[in-house]
Amino acid sequence: MKIKLIIIICLTFTLAAFSQGHKTASDTASYKINTVFGNHHGCCKIPLGYFIEFDAGYTRFGHKNVFLPGISMGLILNHNWTVGLTGSFIGNPQGLHYRHVYYDTTGQTNNSANLGGGFGGALIEYTLFPKSRLHVSFPLMIGGGYLYWNRVSSDYHTQNLLGSYSNHSGSGTHFFVIEPGVKMEVNLAKMFRLGLGVSYRYAPDLDLKHASENLINQFTAKLSLRFGKF
Repeated sequence: MKIKLIIIICLTFTLAAFSQGHKTASDTASYKINTVFGNHHGCCKIPLGYFIEFDAGYTRFGHKNVFLPGISMGLILNHNWTVGLTGSFIGNPQGLHYRHVYYDTTGQTNNSANLGGGFGGALIEYTLFPKSRLHVSFPLMIGGGYLYWNRVSSDYHTQNLLGSYSNHSGSGTHFFVIEPGVKMEVNLAKMFRLGLGVSYRYAPDLDLKHASENLINQFTAKLSLRFGKF
């Protein structure tokens, strides 16, 4: 009788142990603990791309035409969001020729000076329907810039009437700038886009001697060529 009781007890514990082991093996996924570190997080993968862009801009400083070549580069997140850096500079300083401007702090004037400099900063951009052949994006640049007077001095020789000119860096100023815009792009190839856009540049603290504080607050039209993995 005791032997039969012992056998029954052993069989009971064996079946219970087997049942527990079978449940653990089949329900592992149900009882898996998710942690911050150590998991693969397959559902959270974000497509990552990159780009480099060359652009040519046209704007006006006052009544003068300005050519603004520029370059941008950065990363593309989930095909829609772009983060990077961008910069532009005055490409035709000789065309920005001003007369009777001050070039230093002594009060001395010079008959002529050219305006030089540029601006740039962080680029944030959102693109609607990026996989479509034709799509629209909304770039925003936030950064700073520097403009300066580049005075031109001349020394005429009375004997041969030849003029000798030299450039000298004059006074300048740093400024904050923000430039929102809208751009239409077309996917010409898998890794090449052509864009045409317009933006408005605003520099609220421009303090350049003998220049209007609203000198560079103006619209800009841009033609861009973008290469990368989109």
